[in-house]
Amino acid sequence: MNDFLSFFLLLSVPGVPLLLAIPALRSRLSWSCYAALLPSIILLTVPVDFSIEIPWMLFGTGLGVDSISRLFLGMSVILWVAASIFLHLRSEQPAGKRLTTFFLLTMAGHLGVILTTELVGFFAFSALMGYGFYGLLVDGGDKTARRAGRIYLGFMILADLALFEVLLIAAVTTDDLSYEAVHQTMAMSPSLGLYLSITLIGFAFKTGVWPLHFWLTQAFRSSRPAVAVLLAGVPVAIGLLGAVRWLPLGEIISPGPGFIVQGVGIAAMIYAILAGLIGSRLKTLPAYVIIFFTGFYALALGTGLTDPVSWNQHVNWAYFFIVLMVTVLLTLVTLIWWLETKHHYSAMHKTPNDSNLWFDSLSGAVESWNRKKKFHNLSWKCASFLTKTGHFIQLRKWQRMLDLSEYSLQRWAYAITLFLLLGLTFVFLAY
Repeated sequence: MNDFLSFFLLLSVPGVPLLLAIPALRSRLSWSCYAALLPSIILLTVPVDFSIEIPWMLFGTGLGVDSISRLFLGMSVILWVAASIFLHLRSEQPAGKRLTTFFLLTMAGHLGVILTTELVGFFAFSALMGYGFYGLLVDGGDKTARRAGRIYLGFMILADLALFEVLLIAAVTTDDLSYEAVHQTMAMSPSLGLYLSITLIGFAFKTGVWPLHFWLTQAFRSSRPAVAVLLAGVPVAIGLLGAVRWLPLGEIISPGPGFIVQGVGIAAMIYAILAGLIGSRLKTLPAYVIIFFTGFYALALGTGLTDPVSWNQHVNWAYFFIVLMVTVLLTLVTLIWWLETKHHYSAMHKTPNDSNLWFDSLSGAVESWNRKKKFHNLSWKCASFLTKTGHFIQLRKWQRMLDLSEYSLQRWAYAITLFLLLGLTFVFLAY
């Protein structure tokens, strides 16, 4: 395969969804969500491994395809086809232009993360994917979806800040930011401990590993099926993949962080089993399955930090494990959707609105006490007063706090831009 064809094919995999995200470019193209996957499908039919370098993009970006990226690319095609089918179902709320734009932006970032061969490209594409997925979470959603989106956005901002600091550490240490070069350089760097700690924290925020998992249950409870099938494959799977690609596993022995990660993994699995069996509903069951999978994966990462020989022998199983997790979650979400549509399962399991539960209980207790004392008029007035007070506090205090927090998160975009510009300036000076 000649250089021009390799360059065009690899660049079109994230480039075509990115271009189709512009409404004017897809206005006359029907089935744009499926058409955006055509370069990925074509690339899957090419049996040759190859890569390209784009020095003029983001201080040098590399894209390539090998057996591992081809495995994830095939998984992504199936995942996005399933999500596109759910997105265009007649039984669901029709997808608007804004939702389709978020959908294609997330797809472009997701496919770019899989094909990138170095840290800068991974960071850029994962940021595009994350902010696009935030739009998918909150677009047309209820209060629960907006709450989950706010938490996800906050975690994503913290993760991007942490990973950008990791990029600065790696850029100061080596001029080559490819995965293999960074692994070899950081394994001998005196900043290895700081690099490991910040990387683990960053991808923990991106993935939603226990105890940073609580936005997952809210997202599954309120998301449409098209978003639910992407929850495991977009933020969670890419976070797990990034941890393997950024950490110098197999080349270092770090028992301290390794034992901590193993402990978190064991705790996550125990929590997922207990919470899933005791308090889960059918629609939130995939969230606890994800928590269990990520806990097991964290246990494997901790083993890789403490035993590099064992990790080198079983490293390929880590990639197959991620693909298995996405496959299981895709099947489970599809099965739950079928049960809800065919058997009306969701109507039998409505989640009560407990936003004002303690005020209702207090007013009920006062009303019961007054009835025993035969103060019927006082009973009605007390109950009415307490109920109105509860609604007043909810609307005037808690809602104000939520609105202010959401408004503050919107201002984070300016802060992130300034941090990125400052960091890019330091990297440029370092070069």
